[in-house]
Amino acid sequence: MSVRILVLLPCLFGACAAGPSASVSPASLTAVHTAAIRDSVQTFLDAFAADLSAPPIGKKAREALAPFYSPDIVMSTDLGPDEPVLIQTLDSLVPPDEVVSMPAWIKSTRLVWTTTVITPLAPGLAAFTAKYSEQVTDTTGTVTVLPGVQHGVVRNGANGWRLATIQSAHPMAMHQRQADLVARVTAVK
Repeated sequence: MSVRILVLLPCLFGACAAGPSASVSPASLTAVHTAAIRDSVQTFLDAFAADLSAPPIGKKAREALAPFYSPDIVMSTDLGPDEPVLIQTLDSLVPPDEVVSMPAWIKSTRLVWTTTVITPLAPGLAAFTAKYSEQVTDTTGTVTVLPGVQHGVVRNGANGWRLATIQSAHPMAMHQRQADLVARVTAVK
């Protein structure tokens, strides 16, 4: 039985404006502008984590993703059972009529960013690398912590920040904890 615990994490969002001007370099950003970009991107990442921690169950997945992901997002993750997964657009990530759901044995999930490094690249463009953990509480009340790292690029446009690229990596311990969780909850049935 193959179950993706992080179905929602790399998993949620909308349209972005064109990229930054080619004539702007990171060195030309002022300290104030750099700090403002970092604060703004952190606020966006915190909103992303909060949404993943309280997913909009029953809502169309594309609508749920729209506030966070660019339609032309490029994603990769090692959550595939045998090989990494590559997603090249929001359309290839989510079928048109898919609705956000969770397995019945998950009571709640909580995404927590730990160490986060945000690197402004230009006005309206930044890279980030962040350690995170997804804390999954099953219906028995047991909490399983699934750690990982995400790296990506965010663009700021008419609708605010959006994930343009994102790559997720998970240590083998995460894969083992995920398998143990699935085995435990399926044995209870």
